[in-house]
Amino acid sequence: MLALGIETSGRPGSVALCRDSVCLAALPLDHGDLRHAQALPPLVASLLADNALATDDLDLIAVSQGPGSFTGLRVGFVFAKTLAWATGCRLVAIDTFEAIASTVDSHADSVWIAADAQRGELFVRPYAKRSGQRWEATQEHMIVSTAHWCSERSPGEVVVTASPELLDDHLAGTIACEPAATSITRLGQLAAQADQGVAPAQLAPLYLRQSAAQENRQARTDSLRQKT
Repeated sequence: MLALGIETSGRPGSVALCRDSVCLAALPLDHGDLRHAQALPPLVASLLADNALATDDLDLIAVSQGPGSFTGLRVGFVFAKTLAWATGCRLVAIDTFEAIASTVDSHADSVWIAADAQRGELFVRPYAKRSGQRWEATQEHMIVSTAHWCSERSPGEVVVTASPELLDDHLAGTIACEPAATSITRLGQLAAQADQGVAPAQLAPLYLRQSAAQENRQARTDSLRQKT
């Protein structure tokens, strides 16, 4: 199975190309002043060309679902869905926190995954170690105040985050871990083998709240309604 993995939930992102359990190549979305939307198509084209492959050779596309950057997730999904529709290959979405958790190497029995939600807030989700040493989520994703959530953590709790600089003033000993396209690809292959792929039109990012633009628009609408 030839699979392309796309990770755009944050900055930087990455792409990976894997055949079965072998990673052929992985590249960061290190694009200088270019945005993900501008950098992603030529980077994927280069990744395939460097391995003497074309888009029609792809069997699967796995895309990072979030939570994460609203714009980044939207860019990744539009690209992945368009490419899947054009090539007819299978498409799966992978929870970004699941991908991070799958790479955590800790002796602890439980960990928190945390990511920047902007506005002084975090996306967080707790995981516990289950049979086979796999990490499984024990609660749903949450949006929390950074300062308040950190103040409630007990000594010894393990927090894994792609943004340790946001927590340094509140917590000690966080584990830095970026979501990676290689993990997205590997979990995507497992999901495809379990027949969890869906039609491109049915796939949507994991937005835990509206974008800032949508919230501002809703606030203006509510304000106008109150005045009438």
